[in-house]
Amino acid sequence: MIRRLARTALACLAFPALACLAPAAAGAGAGPDTLADSTWVDRWKLKNGLEVTVRHVPACNGVAVIAAYRVGRDQDPRGRAGMADLLCEVLFSAAAGDVPERSREQMDDLRPLGWNLQVAPRFSLMSEVATVGQFPGVLRQMAARMRGVTVTDSILAQARRTTVREQGEKYVGSPERTLFSQMRDLAMGVTDEDLIRRVAGRTLQDLTGKEVGDRLRRLYVPANAVLALAGNLDGVDLHALVRNLFEDIPGGTAQPEPPSPRLTAAGRAIRRPTLEQPLGGVGIIAPAITDTLHANFYLNALVVGRFCEETWGPAQPPLPLRFRYPVFADAQLVQFFPPVAPGETDADQLGVAFQDAVEKLAVTVVAKDTFDELRVNHRWLFGGELTPSLLRRIRQHSGTLHTLASTLAVRALWGSEEFWARYLARFSDPLVTGGARWTDYFESPDHVVRLLLTPAKH
Repeated sequence: MIRRLARTALACLAFPALACLAPAAAGAGAGPDTLADSTWVDRWKLKNGLEVTVRHVPACNGVAVIAAYRVGRDQDPRGRAGMADLLCEVLFSAAAGDVPERSREQMDDLRPLGWNLQVAPRFSLMSEVATVGQFPGVLRQMAARMRGVTVTDSILAQARRTTVREQGEKYVGSPERTLFSQMRDLAMGVTDEDLIRRVAGRTLQDLTGKEVGDRLRRLYVPANAVLALAGNLDGVDLHALVRNLFEDIPGGTAQPEPPSPRLTAAGRAIRRPTLEQPLGGVGIIAPAITDTLHANFYLNALVVGRFCEETWGPAQPPLPLRFRYPVFADAQLVQFFPPVAPGETDADQLGVAFQDAVEKLAVTVVAKDTFDELRVNHRWLFGGELTPSLLRRIRQHSGTLHTLASTLAVRALWGSEEFWARYLARFSDPLVTGGARWTDYFESPDHVVRLLLTPAKH
């Protein structure tokens, strides 16, 4: 099942299978492109500006329906941290035309295959996984929400409570979520006062229904959105269905993305009363995903992550892993979680542990097969074919189907088919592996963020 916290992280999946992949990108309006993995892909744009991206998976048990908007946390107005989260909550749960209000608790019964809300730095995403029979009705309801929702005082109050609760869970709840979230805030220069205001809900307490409604009408519109569909679409005239449901919705105006916030190297130790042992993370500030070097950086981040997992051993609870890079949620920061000595209070020691691992990797011969395997297992993220094991899992597991649809949506938000074809070609180039350049990059103090959580002193 999928839930609000997006338990299937977009770019942390790796499926151990080998296949000979030869993807091709479908041109705009060129019609479906059938791949050797038995799936087909299509992408087109409606007259109102809505981008549509599709991947048909034969014999799949459902269809993931996603509406993604170019509105993320980085676009929250000054002093309004959490606004994108609140707006997504309102858009997902408010009444829309003849579609009634709904709560999260009701969604578990309405969408037994799963549902999710995800608000990231650069986008907001609403998703529902439908059975094949539910699909037309779910798509109609998604169109109704894109057409506009009714913002009432009760819906606004409910969304505010939910958003404030989740802000609290993120910053003072589970320590692993704190590490995942606060590492980026540290690199952005977010202050303790800012965090206190967020956790207390002060940034949203005087938000009005008019302010919410105006922003929804201006930003959450077809010209600023992507509709992504993935799953069993056999026998469906998608172009006609999508056109009939979505094309007469007023398009609005596409909004240019603001520049990504600048992340800078930083280090900090924070006391957490509920901890019994310290734990921490190291973030590496990545080059922009539009940089021609990013595809090679991503490949080498995977190599470093695998080496750290092997060198450090399994992560100790509450941490679930040693490495994460959810590239289609936040491409700016790669995260590593080294072992931490009992009683450690110096965040710089996290950087030392990570640097030691990178230095060991630099004098280790990495077999070409390792690079080839990582390429094969991750090419699908950038539009490549699905490995046989991944295809089987998508057909059986709705969470993995949701992940496939999410990558479709975010790729369409962030770049054209031509851009991703070039990215995939660079990522797939067998002549490009690692080297001293990336060792220096990962070791450079200018790229390292260190966050240590320590038990409060008794």
